[in-house]
Amino acid sequence: MSETTEGQITKQLLKTRSGEFDVESIHSICLRGAGILDLGCISECSSLEKLDLSKNDISKLHKLAGLNNLAVLNLSGNRIVSLEGLQALENLTKLNLAGNLIGRVGELRCLTGLSKLTDLRLQDTDNGLSNPLCGNNTYIKEVVDLFPSLITLDGERVSGKGSELYFICQQIDQALVACSSSNNSLVTRSTMPENWVPDNYWKLDTSAFDNSNLHDAEQQLEDLLKSCKKMSQEAAQKLQEATLTL
Repeated sequence: MSETTEGQITKQLLKTRSGEFDVESIHSICLRGAGILDLGCISECSSLEKLDLSKNDISKLHKLAGLNNLAVLNLSGNRIVSLEGLQALENLTKLNLAGNLIGRVGELRCLTGLSKLTDLRLQDTDNGLSNPLCGNNTYIKEVVDLFPSLITLDGERVSGKGSELYFICQQIDQALVACSSSNNSLVTRSTMPENWVPDNYWKLDTSAFDNSNLHDAEQQLEDLLKSCKKMSQEAAQKLQEATLTL
Protein backbone atom coordinates (compact mmCIF):
# COMPACT_ATOMS: atom_id res chain seq x y z
CA MET A 1 0.00 0.00 0.00
CA SER A 2 1.32 3.49 -0.86
CA GLU A 3 2.13 5.75 2.09
CA THR A 4 0.65 8.82 0.37
CA THR A 5 -2.27 9.26 -1.97
CA GLU A 6 -1.41 11.94 -4.53
CA GLY A 7 0.66 13.87 -1.99
CA GLN A 8 -1.89 13.56 0.81
CA ILE A 9 -1.01 12.43 4.33
CA THR A 10 -2.54 9.02 5.08
CA LYS A 11 -2.78 6.93 8.23
CA GLN A 12 -0.38 4.47 6.67
CA LEU A 13 2.23 7.21 6.28
CA LEU A 14 1.72 8.36 9.86
CA LYS A 15 2.03 4.84 11.29
CA THR A 16 5.06 3.97 9.18
CA ARG A 17 6.97 7.14 10.01
CA SER A 18 6.10 7.13 13.72
CA GLY A 19 6.20 3.42 14.46
CA GLU A 20 2.89 3.72 16.34
CA PHE A 21 -0.09 1.44 15.77
CA ASP A 22 -2.68 4.16 16.50
CA VAL A 23 -2.33 7.67 15.11
CA GLU A 24 -3.88 9.01 18.33
CA SER A 25 -0.78 7.75 20.19
CA ILE A 26 1.74 9.68 18.11
CA HIS A 27 3.58 12.35 20.11
CA SER A 28 6.34 13.21 17.63
CA ILE A 29 6.73 12.62 13.91
CA CYS A 30 9.04 13.69 11.08
CA LEU A 31 7.45 13.96 7.62
CA ARG A 32 10.36 15.87 6.12
CA GLY A 33 10.62 15.68 2.32
CA ALA A 34 7.68 13.30 1.91
CA GLY A 35 6.23 15.07 -1.14
CA ILE A 36 3.19 16.26 0.83
CA LEU A 37 0.72 18.63 -0.82
CA ASP A 38 -2.29 18.00 1.41
CA LEU A 39 -2.22 17.54 5.19
CA GLY A 40 -4.90 14.86 4.91
CA CYS A 41 -5.71 13.17 8.22
CA ILE A 42 -3.00 14.91 10.29
CA SER A 43 -5.66 16.34 12.61
CA GLU A 44 -6.37 12.82 13.93
CA CYS A 45 -3.00 12.88 15.71
CA SER A 46 -4.60 14.39 18.80
CA SER A 47 -1.59 13.75 21.07
CA LEU A 48 0.96 15.24 18.68
CA GLU A 49 3.47 17.61 20.33
CA LYS A 50 6.28 17.82 17.76
CA LEU A 51 5.74 17.89 13.99
CA ASP A 52 8.28 18.30 11.18
CA LEU A 53 6.72 19.03 7.77
CA SER A 54 9.77 20.71 6.24
CA LYS A 55 10.75 20.43 2.56
CA ASN A 56 7.33 19.55 1.17
CA ASP A 57 4.86 21.38 -1.12
CA ILE A 58 2.35 22.47 1.50
CA SER A 59 0.43 25.70 0.95
CA LYS A 60 -2.69 25.37 3.16
CA LEU A 61 -2.52 24.89 6.93
CA HIS A 62 -6.14 24.82 8.13
CA LYS A 63 -6.03 21.05 8.81
CA LEU A 64 -3.51 21.68 11.61
CA ALA A 65 -6.15 23.51 13.64
CA GLY A 66 -7.15 20.46 15.68
CA LEU A 67 -3.65 19.77 17.06
CA ASN A 68 -4.23 21.36 20.45
CA ASN A 69 -1.13 19.81 22.09
CA LEU A 70 1.31 20.81 19.37
CA ALA A 71 4.27 22.72 20.80
CA VAL A 72 6.96 22.50 18.10
CA LEU A 73 6.18 22.90 14.39
CA ASN A 74 8.63 22.99 11.46
CA LEU A 75 7.11 24.21 8.20
CA SER A 76 10.32 25.41 6.54
CA GLY A 77 10.84 24.93 2.82
CA ASN A 78 7.21 24.82 1.65
CA ARG A 79 4.95 27.11 -0.43
CA ILE A 80 3.08 28.84 2.37
CA VAL A 81 1.61 32.30 1.78
CA SER A 82 -1.16 32.40 4.39
CA LEU A 83 -0.87 31.22 8.00
CA GLU A 84 -4.59 30.79 8.56
CA GLY A 85 -5.16 27.73 10.74
CA LEU A 86 -2.15 28.17 12.98
CA GLN A 87 -3.95 30.61 15.28
CA ALA A 88 -5.74 27.65 16.91
CA LEU A 89 -2.48 26.07 18.12
CA GLU A 90 -2.65 27.62 21.58
CA ASN A 91 0.24 25.54 23.00
CA LEU A 92 2.67 26.34 20.20
CA THR A 93 6.04 27.56 21.53
CA LYS A 94 8.39 27.09 18.56
CA LEU A 95 7.56 27.75 14.89
CA ASN A 96 9.85 27.56 11.86
CA LEU A 97 8.50 29.25 8.70
CA ALA A 98 11.79 29.89 6.87
CA GLY A 99 11.86 29.24 3.14
CA ASN A 100 8.24 30.05 2.31
CA LEU A 101 6.38 32.78 0.40
CA ILE A 102 5.22 35.06 3.21
CA GLY A 103 5.32 38.54 1.73
CA ARG A 104 4.31 40.90 4.54
CA VAL A 105 4.68 41.12 8.31
CA GLY A 106 0.91 41.61 8.37
CA GLU A 107 0.48 37.93 7.43
CA LEU A 108 1.80 37.06 10.90
CA ARG A 109 -0.88 39.06 12.69
CA CYS A 110 -3.16 36.03 13.02
CA LEU A 111 -0.56 34.44 15.32
CA THR A 112 -0.48 37.25 17.88
CA GLY A 113 -2.93 35.37 20.10
CA LEU A 114 -0.42 32.54 20.64
CA SER A 115 0.81 33.65 24.07
CA LYS A 116 3.23 30.71 24.46
CA LEU A 117 5.07 31.36 21.17
CA THR A 118 8.63 32.37 22.12
CA ASP A 119 10.72 31.08 19.22
CA LEU A 120 9.96 32.13 15.63
CA ARG A 121 12.10 31.63 12.55
CA LEU A 122 11.39 33.39 9.26
CA GLN A 123 14.91 33.22 7.87
CA ASP A 124 17.66 30.60 8.01
CA THR A 125 20.81 32.04 6.44
CA ASP A 126 22.85 28.90 7.12
CA ASN A 127 20.56 26.87 4.87
CA GLY A 128 19.68 29.65 2.41
CA LEU A 129 16.02 29.82 3.48
CA SER A 130 14.05 33.04 3.74
CA ASN A 131 10.74 34.76 3.01
CA PRO A 132 10.01 37.79 0.81
CA LEU A 133 9.20 39.88 3.90
CA CYS A 134 12.79 39.44 5.12
CA GLY A 135 13.93 41.74 2.32
CA ASN A 136 12.58 44.66 4.35
CA ASN A 137 15.33 46.08 6.62
CA THR A 138 12.79 46.88 9.33
CA TYR A 139 11.06 43.49 9.46
CA ILE A 140 12.86 42.42 12.66
CA LYS A 141 11.64 45.44 14.61
CA GLU A 142 8.14 45.04 13.19
CA VAL A 143 7.98 41.35 14.16
CA VAL A 144 9.32 42.03 17.67
CA ASP A 145 6.75 44.79 18.15
CA LEU A 146 4.02 42.41 16.97
CA PHE A 147 5.11 39.60 19.33
CA PRO A 148 6.23 41.15 22.66
CA SER A 149 6.60 37.70 24.28
CA LEU A 150 9.06 36.53 21.63
CA ILE A 151 12.49 35.51 22.97
CA THR A 152 14.19 34.23 19.81
CA LEU A 153 13.77 35.40 16.22
CA ASP A 154 15.70 33.76 13.36
CA GLY A 155 17.94 32.05 15.90
CA GLU A 156 18.91 35.32 17.67
CA ARG A 157 17.76 36.46 21.10
CA VAL A 158 15.52 39.50 20.87
CA SER A 159 14.60 39.75 24.54
CA GLY A 160 16.28 38.88 27.81
CA LYS A 161 20.02 38.44 28.32
CA GLY A 162 22.02 38.91 25.11
CA SER A 163 19.31 40.73 23.18
CA GLU A 164 20.86 44.20 23.70
CA LEU A 165 23.98 43.26 21.75
CA TYR A 166 21.88 41.84 18.93
CA PHE A 167 19.92 45.08 18.51
CA ILE A 168 23.10 47.16 18.68
CA CYS A 169 24.53 45.09 15.82
CA GLN A 170 21.29 45.52 13.89
CA GLN A 171 21.46 49.31 14.33
CA ILE A 172 25.10 49.36 13.19
CA ASP A 173 24.23 47.30 10.10
CA GLN A 174 21.37 49.63 9.21
CA ALA A 175 23.58 52.69 9.73
CA LEU A 176 26.26 51.24 7.46
CA VAL A 177 23.71 50.50 4.74
CA ALA A 178 22.31 54.03 4.99
CA CYS A 179 25.80 55.54 4.92
CA SER A 180 26.78 53.46 1.91
CA SER A 181 23.65 54.47 0.02
CA SER A 182 24.26 58.14 0.83
CA ASN A 183 27.87 58.04 -0.36
CA ASN A 184 26.91 56.29 -3.58
CA SER A 185 24.30 58.94 -4.36
CA LEU A 186 26.74 61.83 -3.76
CA VAL A 187 30.07 60.72 -5.14
CA THR A 188 31.24 57.76 -7.12
CA ARG A 189 34.63 56.81 -5.78
CA SER A 190 37.18 54.40 -7.14
CA THR A 191 37.46 51.21 -5.11
CA MET A 192 41.18 51.05 -5.92
CA PRO A 193 43.60 52.60 -3.36
CA GLU A 194 45.29 55.83 -4.40
CA ASN A 195 49.08 56.14 -4.70
CA TRP A 196 50.62 57.83 -1.66
CA VAL A 197 53.87 58.68 -3.47
CA PRO A 198 54.46 59.79 -7.08
CA ASP A 199 54.59 57.05 -9.70
CA ASN A 200 58.29 57.72 -10.37
CA TYR A 201 59.24 57.76 -6.68
CA TRP A 202 60.87 54.33 -6.74
CA LYS A 203 62.36 54.68 -10.23
CA LEU A 204 66.18 55.04 -10.44
CA ASP A 205 67.58 58.10 -12.18
CA THR A 206 69.57 56.11 -14.74
CA SER A 207 70.91 59.21 -16.48
CA ALA A 208 72.57 60.42 -13.28
CA PHE A 209 73.88 56.95 -12.62
CA ASP A 210 75.36 56.69 -16.11
CA ASN A 211 77.07 60.11 -15.97
CA SER A 212 78.44 60.30 -12.44
CA ASN A 213 78.12 57.05 -10.51
CA LEU A 214 79.32 54.92 -13.40
CA HIS A 215 82.34 57.19 -13.89
CA ASP A 216 83.21 56.93 -10.19
CA ALA A 217 82.92 53.17 -10.33
CA GLU A 218 85.21 52.96 -13.31
CA GLN A 219 87.77 55.15 -11.56
CA GLN A 220 87.62 53.02 -8.41
CA LEU A 221 88.07 49.85 -10.44
CA GLU A 222 91.03 51.31 -12.28
CA ASP A 223 92.71 52.34 -9.02
CA LEU A 224 92.07 48.88 -7.58
CA LEU A 225 93.68 47.18 -10.57
CA LYS A 226 96.74 49.44 -10.31
CA SER A 227 97.02 48.62 -6.62
CA CYS A 228 96.74 44.89 -7.30
CA LYS A 229 99.40 45.12 -10.03
CA LYS A 230 101.77 46.96 -7.71
CA MET A 231 101.23 44.42 -4.94
CA SER A 232 101.84 41.59 -7.38
CA GLN A 233 105.14 43.14 -8.53
CA GLU A 234 106.26 43.63 -4.92
CA ALA A 235 105.36 40.04 -4.05
CA ALA A 236 107.31 38.72 -7.06
CA GLN A 237 110.36 40.78 -6.11
CA LYS A 238 110.32 39.54 -2.50
CA LEU A 239 109.91 35.96 -3.71
CA GLN A 240 112.95 36.37 -6.00
CA GLU A 241 115.02 37.81 -3.17
CA ALA A 242 114.07 34.92 -0.90
CA THR A 243 115.10 32.41 -3.57
CA LEU A 244 118.53 34.01 -3.99
CA THR A 245 119.07 33.96 -0.26
CA LEU A 246 118.42 30.21 -0.11
